[in-house]
Amino acid sequence: MKQVVEFFEKLLDMSDWPSRWKCGTWTDFHGWLYIISDLLVWSAYFTIPFIIIKYISKRHDARFIRLYFLFAGFILACGATHFFDAVTFWFPVYRINALVRAITGIISWITIFYIIKVLPMAFTLRSSAELEAEVEQRKKAEEKFRNLLEGAPDPIVIVNEEGLIQLVNAQTVKMFGYTRNEMVNQKVCMLMPMLMPMRLEVLEQIKSADQQGDGSSHISIKEELMGTRNTGEVFPVEVCLSPLITEEGLWLSAAIRDISKMKQMERTIREANANLERKVKQRTAELESKNKELEQFAYVASHDLQEPLQTTSGFVQLLRKQYHGRLDPTADQYIDYVVQSSGRMKTLIKDLLDYSRIGRGNESRQVDCNVLVQEVLADLHNVIVENGVYIKTSPLPMLYNAYATELKSLFQNLVSNSIKFRKPGITPVIHIDAKQTNGFWQFSVKDNGIGIEDQYQERIFVIFQRLHNRSIYDGSGIGLAHSKKIAELHGGKIWVQSEPGVGSTFYFTIAEN
Repeated sequence: MKQVVEFFEKLLDMSDWPSRWKCGTWTDFHGWLYIISDLLVWSAYFTIPFIIIKYISKRHDARFIRLYFLFAGFILACGATHFFDAVTFWFPVYRINALVRAITGIISWITIFYIIKVLPMAFTLRSSAELEAEVEQRKKAEEKFRNLLEGAPDPIVIVNEEGLIQLVNAQTVKMFGYTRNEMVNQKVCMLMPMLMPMRLEVLEQIKSADQQGDGSSHISIKEELMGTRNTGEVFPVEVCLSPLITEEGLWLSAAIRDISKMKQMERTIREANANLERKVKQRTAELESKNKELEQFAYVASHDLQEPLQTTSGFVQLLRKQYHGRLDPTADQYIDYVVQSSGRMKTLIKDLLDYSRIGRGNESRQVDCNVLVQEVLADLHNVIVENGVYIKTSPLPMLYNAYATELKSLFQNLVSNSIKFRKPGITPVIHIDAKQTNGFWQFSVKDNGIGIEDQYQERIFVIFQRLHNRSIYDGSGIGLAHSKKIAELHGGKIWVQSEPGVGSTFYFTIAEN
């Protein structure tokens, strides 16, 4: 320890040794060759660290910074030993030279240990060929992305986190009218002023998803905004905003669609609906007015018409009873005509009243059509037996919102007509069936009767329309008009398919609910 202290105390003392020129026999050539060589090595060692430091100062992304500085210190220290070797030719600073060499040794081993530490990491770095290949792949990927961007059918705008436009495709140029140079690096609000709040909403969702570990790739927001063309025209657009992870940070991709035509169509539909609603209200008011008129007519028919008709019929019946056979045959025939016409008039007024009252005073309820049809067949039992009618009934549905009385009348009208218009000498066969189709129950009543010609198949549903003379088939000609009104009361319709001489099938539909 004493020697160490003495070493540092005499660090600058040069009295213990002679200068190197005086040690041994040095020729001028030999001495100066040694000196110049040491100075050249020292100057080179001195220059190299400054070059390294200058390089590092320009490359802020340089890796292994500590290693560069260790190399610089190691080279400077090595150069310093050569410098003091040259100085000792005149000044015997052997203690300083020894200290410099010790420092050089320490720095050398520190550098060695650090090299051992970072060398495996250095070997993992990619070679220049690998880097070039990666750059080429990235160029291809970027080119592919740009092609996809340009090939997209809708305008696409890509913005960075600050809301500056980074990329646009040709459709964007076409839609908004700006050139690419006019849009790139500009705030996206120049195209869609309300996109900025929407962008912030997406960023907040992404941060929330990242904190919860759900990932942000699935996040997207779709909203309707207003776009602005370079002419100042404002138009509606639909924007779908999605995150896009890039090396420059989190970008957002905005897919844009012009919905001007859709909005125009919506306005047209709303106007049409408003007009339709107005017409429906107007038509409803007209129907209510007509219904009131019909109710008034029914009142008149039930009182003002029936009363004189009953009086006339009563007096004619009395006249026939007292004077039949006492007058000439022509007078008796006339009296019979009046009696028959009065009876038909009563029937017509009753049927007309029944027609006007369809759906009035009754409430819809659940109806089992199987039970309903059995009641109809029971009411027609005598007619069925007298005419030897064979009736087949398939399983029928349960209706949850039907008018039982009117529906029973509908079945009764169709079954009665099938029996009435049977073919002579052939057993009448009637098949009642039902099937479900498109939200409706479709019922059918099929017979093997006389059939109906094509030109009359719509006319038969008009009130008071008859196809046959009363002497052949009786009736008022209002039964099928009743049936049509009842089917429409249930939200359905009625029609017939028929072939003369083969038979007819009457179809009617009833809404399920």
